[in-house]
This record gives sequence, structure tokens and C-alpha cells, in this order.
Amino acid sequence: MFDSYVNSKFSPVYHKNPHQRHEDNGGGRVERGGSLGIYTKLHANPENKGFAGVKEISSRVKNFALQDKARQILTQKVVRGKKWAYVHRVNYCLRLRISKDKGVELFYSKERDKAQYGNLQRCCSVWNCPVCASVITEARRLELQAGLSAWAENGGYCYLVTFTNRHYSGMNLSHLLGGQKKAFVKFWQKRKVNEMLKNLGYVGRIVATEVTYGDSGWHPHYHMIFFFSREINMQALQSFLAVEWQDVSVKVGLPPPTIKNGVDVRDGTYAAKYVSKWGLEHELTKGHLKKGLNGSLTPFDLLRLSNGSDVYADLFRDFADAFKGKQQLHWSNGLKDLLRVCEKTDAEIVADTDKKSDYICDLSVEIWHLILMYDARAEVLDLVEQDYLDNGDRLDNFVLGLAKRYVSQM
Repeated sequence: MFDSYVNSKFSPVYHKNPHQRHEDNGGGRVERGGSLGIYTKLHANPENKGFAGVKEISSRVKNFALQDKARQILTQKVVRGKKWAYVHRVNYCLRLRISKDKGVELFYSKERDKAQYGNLQRCCSVWNCPVCASVITEARRLELQAGLSAWAENGGYCYLVTFTNRHYSGMNLSHLLGGQKKAFVKFWQKRKVNEMLKNLGYVGRIVATEVTYGDSGWHPHYHMIFFFSREINMQALQSFLAVEWQDVSVKVGLPPPTIKNGVDVRDGTYAAKYVSKWGLEHELTKGHLKKGLNGSLTPFDLLRLSNGSDVYADLFRDFADAFKGKQQLHWSNGLKDLLRVCEKTDAEIVADTDKKSDYICDLSVEIWHLILMYDARAEVLDLVEQDYLDNGDRLDNFVLGLAKRYVSQM
């Protein structure tokens, strides 16, 4: 009696024709059977790759959990048109469908050995969405890696230059960022700066903004990669830039940095000690994802600590509001063309992840609501990946289990 009730309630919304198969439809997607039913298996050509995804499964669960935390903190709404809408799109990310005429799609990428969702809205925020950030920052890291390699192959030199300011507890993050933005406008307008860099063979830069929080409050700083056509004297450049940076900081009303600490110049190959074991490109793209050092907290550290703490939740909200709409990386004009790096927006990077993926099935609205209700988004993707490798039926059994759990709690 119970099983027949579950089947009648949920099987019509998660079903398939087991004899229906389609080849590549021209868009890089291979349909493997249409909508799947509760009792059907995922169809694939099994390939034994072991269980190399254990680490990825763990990080995925953490990312979805952190995304839920961000959604619970960033609850601000505004009127758009005639409706109330969330200020931060992380509230919709991988929860609401794009097309109301379709269910939630499931894909598997052989290239990445990962499952993913389709027909769901994405916020594409590297700042407050760990799920989107993991995809976008990896693509940006590869972009940087390609650019640095191309420059080195052409005999060029690159240097990591970090700009910072004094900061104190209680200082407003948006005010600090606004002041630094004004300071950089003046800095790059300085004739002395432009002439000096030109004489040194400067050809362009990549700018990444990073922020941490510690005993002295917010600490926004800028990592830049300077590209030169020839080798330079790092200490001389650091001394020159430090004086000019201190000058513009004072002019815009920022606490003046010291000559010693305001600017730091490092060789771009100094990755092992100064940057991280992952290299220079990792530092510029994943700074806000990593864990803080020496007592400082990254924005995602604040998110991790926000459970039961209004202080950390408020700090993360301040960060999200201050960084909303900001680019993670900025390349100076013409530099991407020079380094043969393709132009892609964050949204295009996220969209590209399913273009070369195999279509698995559609989940109906009712089943998707169950998955959201029981916080099972990460687990569903884990099961798709496992089933794809051995033609298993773990996902079907899991969905049936959710349905029975829901019915038993009614």
C-alpha cells in the first residue's frame, strides 16, 4: 500500500522510455534516454576510473553547505519592476529553474569527470558563492597560467607587485575600497610613474583585489602582475613605487602606508615560498577561497564561522555588499590579445561547463523540491558520477528514499 502510494505520487514526474536513445544533437550534448523514472538506471558506457573523486565529493558538499550559509545571511531585498527580489543572486543559484517548461537537467562531463545541473539559475559570483567560485576561479587560474607561459616563452619577465594601506579596527570596508580606487586613478595618472615604467619596458598588468579581516579590521590589498620586456631591479622598482603610492594615498585621505610596507615587489617565479605551493596564478584567483594566515580571516573563513555568530555573519554581509559587481581580475588593455588569452565573462565560463557534457536525465519539479527540502543537491551529483561509471541505480534508490521519507513525515 505504501509503495503503491509513493509510486503513484512520484513516478509520473521522474520517468523515462527505456528504449529511447539519441545521438549527439549537434550541440555537444548526447541524450541518453530522456526523462528517467524512479526505478531506471543511468545509461552510460562504463569506464573504470576508480574512485578518484573522493576529494572532490568532499569539497562539493562543503561548497553547497557554504552556499546555503551565504543564502541565509544575504537576505536583503529590493523592488525590481513590480516584484521584490534578492540583492544577491546567490539566493537563486542552483535552486530556481531558468525555463519553467523543463525540469532540472543532469549532465556528466567525461572531460572533467564530474556531474552537473542544467536549467538552473547561476549567480556567477566569485565573491559570495563557493559553488560558482570553484568553477570560475579555476578557469581564471588556467587563463593566467596560459598567459604567464606565453610571456615566458617570448622571453618576457613578470613580477608580483602588492599594494596595501594602513587599516584600523572599525574602518568601513566600502570606504577603504573607494579610497584605494581613487588613489589608483591618481597613481596611474602620474606622469612620473608612466615614464618610469615605460623606460623599464613595462607592457601591461593584471590586477586582483583581495581582502582579509583581522585584529586591525578589514585589510583590502591588491596583487598585480607587472609584465616587462626585460629584467628589472626589483628593489629599485619597489622603492620608487612605494613613494608614489604613499603620495596618492595621502592625497585621497587614506592612512598613509609606510615606505617599507606599502608596496612589495617579488619575482614572478618566487611561487614556492612567497605565493603558495600552487603558483602565482593560484594566488591571484583563489585568494578569497583559501584559509587565512597568521590570525587573519578570508571572506569564506567568515562564512565558515558564521554559524551562531552574528558578528561573523555581519562581517560577511559587509564584504558581499562591498564587493558586489566587482571584477575579480582586471587585465590592462590589449594584454589578453598579446598573451593569446581568450576573453570570457564569468557567466560564459559557467555556461561552458555543460557544453561538452552528456545529458543524463531531467528531474521533475516535485523531485527537485524534495532534493532542496533535504539539502541533497551535492549528494545527487555524487550519485550520478558513481552510477555513470558502473551503470548503477544509486540515484534512483536515493530519490525513492527521499519520496518515502517525505510521505512518512506528512
